[in-house]
Amino acid sequence: MLLKILGAILTIVSCSALGFYFSNEMNVRVKQLRELKKYVTILRGDIRYGGTPLPEAISNLASRSPGAFHAFLHHVSEQLYQSKGGTFSEIWGKSVWSDLKDTSLTGNDKEGLIRFGDTLGYMDREMQVNTIDLYLNQLQEEINDQASVAKERTKLYNVLGIMAGIFITIVMI
Repeated sequence: MLLKILGAILTIVSCSALGFYFSNEMNVRVKQLRELKKYVTILRGDIRYGGTPLPEAISNLASRSPGAFHAFLHHVSEQLYQSKGGTFSEIWGKSVWSDLKDTSLTGNDKEGLIRFGDTLGYMDREMQVNTIDLYLNQLQEEINDQASVAKERTKLYNVLGIMAGIFITIVMI
């Protein structure tokens, strides 16, 4: 009897933890999208108002970014300064897939970031700023959509995790 009670408690706790995990992942994704927007805004300011070249602007941004994007920005900056024959677009794309794999960003988020990098590296300053503005608008729309979805689904995932644990426990008993 004690083993059944212990098994029931472990089942409910593990299913509840799974629900809380999924709801937390959604909230972390929104937080990381906001962080990305902040860094892209800083990059736009460096390019527009400071007249900073792109490699130097990314290097400055890497030194100011302690969050989830630090390794990504640092790696892009190093690769640009080493200049081993790769284009900005290639360096950016490879870094997105290698350095952002442990983030909560989805594949679509990463694809959008890669498209942003594809159009960023070879234009004059004004076109780069326009490209950054367009990406910032797209990013803000995604943040707004995901924030509302996360708000709705957070409670749903939490309750579903608890209820699934209770249901499985009842079926097992």
